[in-house]
Amino acid sequence: MTDEASGKQRDVLDVLVLRYLSGQPLCGADGYPYLRPGLGQLAGYQRQALRIGMPALAGVVWAWPQESVAVVAMLAAVALWRARRRWGRIRFRNEYVTPTLAAIGPALGLKDVRVDLHVDPGLGQLTPRLAKPLSPAEEWVRVRYGTYLEPILRWLPEHIQRAVWTVQGWVYPLTKRLDWFRRPGEKLGPRIELTAATPYLTKEQRQLVSAIITAKIPVSDLVESWHQVGANVRARWTVRQRPPSSVGVDQLLEHLPRLQEWEFYIGQGAGDRPVILSLKDDSPHIAVSAGTGAGKSVFAMDIAVQVLRRGGQVIILDRKGSHRWARNLDGVTYCTKPAQMHNALIEAAEIADLRNDMAFSEADDWDPGPRILVICEELNATIGMLANYWAEIRGKGDPKKSPAIAALGDLLFMGRSAKVNILAIAQMLTARAIGGPEARENFGIRCLARYTANAWKMLVPEASMPRASRTLGRWQIVIGGVATEVQVAYLTTAEARALAKVTKEPDEGLSRDVTGDSDMMTLQDAIDAGVLPWKYSAARQRLARNVGQVPAKRGKRGKADLYTRSDLERWAASGRR
Repeated sequence: MTDEASGKQRDVLDVLVLRYLSGQPLCGADGYPYLRPGLGQLAGYQRQALRIGMPALAGVVWAWPQESVAVVAMLAAVALWRARRRWGRIRFRNEYVTPTLAAIGPALGLKDVRVDLHVDPGLGQLTPRLAKPLSPAEEWVRVRYGTYLEPILRWLPEHIQRAVWTVQGWVYPLTKRLDWFRRPGEKLGPRIELTAATPYLTKEQRQLVSAIITAKIPVSDLVESWHQVGANVRARWTVRQRPPSSVGVDQLLEHLPRLQEWEFYIGQGAGDRPVILSLKDDSPHIAVSAGTGAGKSVFAMDIAVQVLRRGGQVIILDRKGSHRWARNLDGVTYCTKPAQMHNALIEAAEIADLRNDMAFSEADDWDPGPRILVICEELNATIGMLANYWAEIRGKGDPKKSPAIAALGDLLFMGRSAKVNILAIAQMLTARAIGGPEARENFGIRCLARYTANAWKMLVPEASMPRASRTLGRWQIVIGGVATEVQVAYLTTAEARALAKVTKEPDEGLSRDVTGDSDMMTLQDAIDAGVLPWKYSAARQRLARNVGQVPAKRGKRGKADLYTRSDLERWAASGRR
């Protein structure tokens, strides 16, 4: 062998030894990071630890065989446990990641472009889909493993974790103060992330990638976002955030004091954020389209009680009696017969027309008076009843079109200055039901629940249609072509009637007790109304000394305590005895 050949062999041996000790692939391939694992490969430090640690462990066992038995057994158990986890990751990658990458590469038509794909195992039901039925032998091994081996393997990690939690509890007062200096980071949940080593992808390519991701990874209802600034193209698919499962009177009471007269709280949206409708900024009229049992009357009730609480008026056209909560309430005109509906619509149109005439000579911020809300229940049937009623009473020379239907159309074309708003409710809000397509265009706020594809395309074709939810009270509020998912607040009849009472001080706090049908009163209110027979000072003394059946405090109005009328009457009766 010549000196040149032996020198080449030594060079090759030196390179192999260097690669072996540094954790590089022995095949000579490059591009595998030292700290981050490559595609289906170990990271450099992991490979280095195995190559150096295994011979060292073998030497220790050979030198001290008896002393090393327990250590070897534990290391073998840990290795088996890690191998099992790694096998699960390999199965997950072979099932979802590798086939998806194989489909994306040729579809993009870009050669030598590296594409990385991360799929979170906690996304949807991806991991449970890989589970297979166990044989009796596998079940026996699993039971023995969980009974005898797993407690030993988990003892040390669990105690270390508990020690870490204890230390974190000790230093929490300090770390909490440090949060003031930290910048809020992006909170990312389970997601799919794709990175392509190319500066730009066309719209067609992005749509193709999105279609492949949706087809190859079985997770529904994902939110897609693309980022093409920089040298790489990044895409992310995250699970759509959902509103809470239920919203009640507590949330409504929390937000009412902060609302303007033209703003109305509807419910909670994604991330438990409040959803507020504005009849001044968004639209003067609201269209509600939903299937049977979706909660159309509850939606209308939420708006109506807020109008009544602020001193407004509500006109309800309801043939089937869906709003019994509003019967005999001040400020409510409840129309169940066609004649009543006919007269109420004509009167509302006259008021709106008068207000518009007066607005010409007033300032821009002129207030025409209390807000009037007209709730048209089951508009598909109501229009037919009004037309039939007019056909019966129409005299010779009267117009063929019902004046009530014409008045409804006029109200829809009235501006915001009149403060007369229509809330139209129908299962299918067609143009014929509302008086034509031009009249339907006046509904800037459109609310849908349990909708069909036809209903969505008819009302909001400019917005992409999300999947309809079967959760009761779950609505899609569409404003300006943007759909917002909302869990609408649910109120009982007693809560609605209590909230509908006019309050003169809406910004000074609201009573939290709205479960009864009694009036909420301060001591001074009760004395002025004749409920309490004493003077204010005497009533305060009786409260301080617990004389008689002292009423319980039910809330606050400013600094004054609130009590129910029934409790105050019982207190007065006990004092007389």
